[in-house]
Amino acid sequence: MRTLRDLKIVRALAAHRNFARASEELGMAQPTLSRALARLETLMGVRLFERTRTSVVPTVYAEIVLERCDALIAGFEDIVQTVDNSKKAGTADFRISAGPFAAEAVVLAGFAAHAAKQRRPSGRLVVRDWRTCLEDVLAGYSTLAITDTQSANAYEELETAPLGGGPAAFFCHCRHPLARENAIGWADLMRYPWALTLMQGRWLDLLPDDLGAAGRVDPKTGEFVPAICVDSFSAMTAAVRNGRAISAAPPSFIRDELERGELVVLPLSEAWMRIEYGLVWRKDQKWSRNLSDFVDTLQAVQTTTGL
Repeated sequence: MRTLRDLKIVRALAAHRNFARASEELGMAQPTLSRALARLETLMGVRLFERTRTSVVPTVYAEIVLERCDALIAGFEDIVQTVDNSKKAGTADFRISAGPFAAEAVVLAGFAAHAAKQRRPSGRLVVRDWRTCLEDVLAGYSTLAITDTQSANAYEELETAPLGGGPAAFFCHCRHPLARENAIGWADLMRYPWALTLMQGRWLDLLPDDLGAAGRVDPKTGEFVPAICVDSFSAMTAAVRNGRAISAAPPSFIRDELERGELVVLPLSEAWMRIEYGLVWRKDQKWSRNLSDFVDTLQAVQTTTGL
């Protein structure tokens, strides 16, 4: 037993008890598999399988191998994955998946500040909804996500760290029917389409049962899909400016528009109306020096902005 391939041959033959099916799993021709098994048995000096015209049966010697081969194969594959992760961590480039609110609050400014310090541009930033951010990190497409961390805590593979946040408010265009109201309730908000990113199902417990025109519940995931579901804050504000949609964000995001009178904050506030975000990464992912430098710059920018 000299290679990982030998172990996989024994395991596949024991599982299928058939050369044709085992060779299909292993991706090798059946004659090649037969010769490989014969060489292995010669090397070990024992017969690992009894052959018939239609099947193979493990001998006591094969059973000894089978008792240990799964752990050995898993250990080898873990070594390969760890080495691969280390290679990725050692490269200068990285990829960040950021939620739309985190991107607007600090990530875009932090990414620009980090890029300004580099001799050669490195790293890539994409803006995604919270679910896609987590999927990017889990699949290894992104080294780091900056988004809502509450859902990330459900994954044992992920590590999180808080970064920032603050109170949020609903807003609309200055010519919106609700802009002239001094007091409104949730039923009023549900009469109009919401322009927001995909929202986690937990928010539905805080909203009225009748979602009206605001959006719908995804029957497969249980998440709240706003009527105008977008991935960037600029798209949210564009929908508000060009229609009867309403949206929500920290008022600081729209400070200039509020001062010009283009947008109006609606008179409805709840303690739970907050935007929170943090860092999310795989526990087995080592950070490169370049990524660590980016996070340091990001935190410095976050301290300056106060959000």
